[in-house]
Amino acid sequence: MLSWFFNPWMLMGGLAVASPILIHLLNKRRFKIVEWAAMDFLFDAEKKNKRRVQIENMILLLLRCLAMLLIALMLARPFLPSNVIGAFSQTRQLERIIVIDDSLSQRVLVDSIPAMQKTKESVKDLLRGFASSNESEDWVSVWLTSDPSQRLIDYKPLTESTLPEILQVVEQIDCSDQVADYSASLGELDRYLQGQREDVGRAVYIYSDLRDRDWRPLANQDAEAAPRNVAKRIGENSVGTFVVDTGGEQDQNLAITGIRPDGLLVSDKSVSFLVDVTNFGKQTVNEISVLFQVNDAQAEYESIGVLGPGKTETLVFNYFFNRPAPNDLLNQNLQRKSRVRNFRIRAEIDRQSLGEDLKQDQLIEDSSRFYAARILEGIPVLLVDGDPSAISERSETHYLQSLNVPGTGLSMTDVTVSELETVSLADFQIIFLCNVDEASPDRIKELTKWVEDGGSLVFMPGNRVRATTFNDAFHRSGDGLSPLKLDRMAGDPTMSRWVNFEPDPQVHPSLRVILESDASSLGKIDVFSWWTSILDENLIGKTVSVPLRLTDKDNSPAMVDRTLGNGRVIVFTIPGDGDWTMWPSSPTYAPVMIDLIDYLLGQSKEASTILLGDTISQPIDLSAFANRATLRDPAEESVEAVAKPVDAEDSDAIIQEVTFENTGRAGFYDLKFQRHDGGTESTLYASNYDPQESRLDRLAPTEQEDFFSGKNLQLISGEELASQSVSGSNTEIWLQILMILFGVLVTEQLLAYWWGRKR
Repeated sequence: MLSWFFNPWMLMGGLAVASPILIHLLNKRRFKIVEWAAMDFLFDAEKKNKRRVQIENMILLLLRCLAMLLIALMLARPFLPSNVIGAFSQTRQLERIIVIDDSLSQRVLVDSIPAMQKTKESVKDLLRGFASSNESEDWVSVWLTSDPSQRLIDYKPLTESTLPEILQVVEQIDCSDQVADYSASLGELDRYLQGQREDVGRAVYIYSDLRDRDWRPLANQDAEAAPRNVAKRIGENSVGTFVVDTGGEQDQNLAITGIRPDGLLVSDKSVSFLVDVTNFGKQTVNEISVLFQVNDAQAEYESIGVLGPGKTETLVFNYFFNRPAPNDLLNQNLQRKSRVRNFRIRAEIDRQSLGEDLKQDQLIEDSSRFYAARILEGIPVLLVDGDPSAISERSETHYLQSLNVPGTGLSMTDVTVSELETVSLADFQIIFLCNVDEASPDRIKELTKWVEDGGSLVFMPGNRVRATTFNDAFHRSGDGLSPLKLDRMAGDPTMSRWVNFEPDPQVHPSLRVILESDASSLGKIDVFSWWTSILDENLIGKTVSVPLRLTDKDNSPAMVDRTLGNGRVIVFTIPGDGDWTMWPSSPTYAPVMIDLIDYLLGQSKEASTILLGDTISQPIDLSAFANRATLRDPAEESVEAVAKPVDAEDSDAIIQEVTFENTGRAGFYDLKFQRHDGGTESTLYASNYDPQESRLDRLAPTEQEDFFSGKNLQLISGEELASQSVSGSNTEIWLQILMILFGVLVTEQLLAYWWGRKR
């Protein structure tokens, strides 16, 4: 019977019932008997009223004792279980809420059966037991941890007639490829319970494989939002909450946790790919073979001799990406348009190498990983010549054009300032503005968006640049593209005096190779003229660095590197020709420029690999492409989306963005665009499992006991679930007790007053 009280220890207050009795007895002892002459007459009167007074005093004493008992009972918060209420009422509504972990780890075998299959059988047995007749007042809801906002079954009557349909829905449940988010799913359930009617009981069944990572709080998560604490609150707000253990003790697992290129992805060169293999188990695994395949080419194999528990080994695979034949129509289109080819790369653990001991790798799905390689058919670089000349050697871009030779991977296009206004920025990844000080406001706005989306812009101002014009167009009081505000041209035009370069001690990636080969090489470069400039020193070390300075008295910047969004802006204070310096004709110029392009290209590479569930967002240049794009997923299903402005208020923006959400399958996603000239281009993405899902460690037994002990909360196995009985809602009756207490106190006061007057 103590289980019928929320605060049974408060029943100890019932001992206070003795207080009215003690007071009554003490009051009898305080009177002193004094005999006097008229007492004989009083004795006669007392004999007539004594029995009536005793009865009245006893009734008052009983009422006072009852009041003390009612106070203790009310504080103990008694309730009537639904089975007791059911004896007096026809209504016994109960909603049974079933939460199923449908994450990837449910594919682990438990007693040679996938955990998800065991879960579904347990749920179906549970439902069959509840749907005993068409008279049942039970209702059922089914939630999945992969998508708690969308209920698989939402408050459906559970009767014999509805049971077949409900069982069919349960049978169709399959594991998703995404991580189980217990914080989100249990948090959603907690909010649901707190907002529902109190006259309906709710029993909760949480099917979980008790993986350690699922029940741990997220980084920087509030303690109250941690899954274990939310589960305890769910127990308090339900008539019963059962955490059903569907997992097994086997936690040994191998996984491919990463694929990444080591260097630029360019045709006509061998590219190294690094493949990470991790042992998430507690046992050492020997002789693991891993295959590596590009498109449909023959797979290559590498082996790991010994991989200890918790260790990661990196294998290196090399692949040579041939340039398409010159007469290939595809190649001609690539050279003219995107200059990018997509390659599908897959790395996979060869399970045959594990022999008969397949228990070393409990989860098959994470033994494969995908990478979308976007191979450049020449790095697309745009050179804008602000001082073109019929004599090639006098051109502002002459020395940069000399880099456009086989082996560099560069594919350069040279245009004038006026042609810059109409060129498609989306066709290029790096743009050099050589001796350019202006562009139209619209083009500057588009350049800014292009850089923020991952493009790289290089300024090389010369003697045709006007400081005021440049600053108004590109600096804009610190809000423009250039971090430098040009001041004036300095130096000696007669070239009789010069200064040299002084590299920063923190060597810039574009200068590392040349300085490692000859640390004094750049210090020997003569610079006769340069632009002095003004730089906000507060930005240095944050978004701006100065890799190269001059040895003049002001130690003027010669090269400034700025991060802007996902892209970069490089500003030199010397031009790209040989009018102001001997550097372009020196042996160090070409290596530095090539390394600079490699550095910028590395910064501007778009992410081709995402985690399952991530959003795919891709900018579209509406001057070259239609505003619609089509995404084909790994199951060959297609969905279309319309490009939208990044800034909702700028509906006329040329650079817009197309977005696709819910990448819920592992594999390759092919995003296709339609060009205005009728051609198509595609961008390939690879979606992979979160490596954390490969951790199969379960909560320790002591933690299981601690996590799942609380009011109306218990941990049970699927077999034990059949013996559990929860029905109806528990109804508290403290309000009724309070009303009775009020009546008792009022009655006691009225009787005491009435009988006192008569006496």
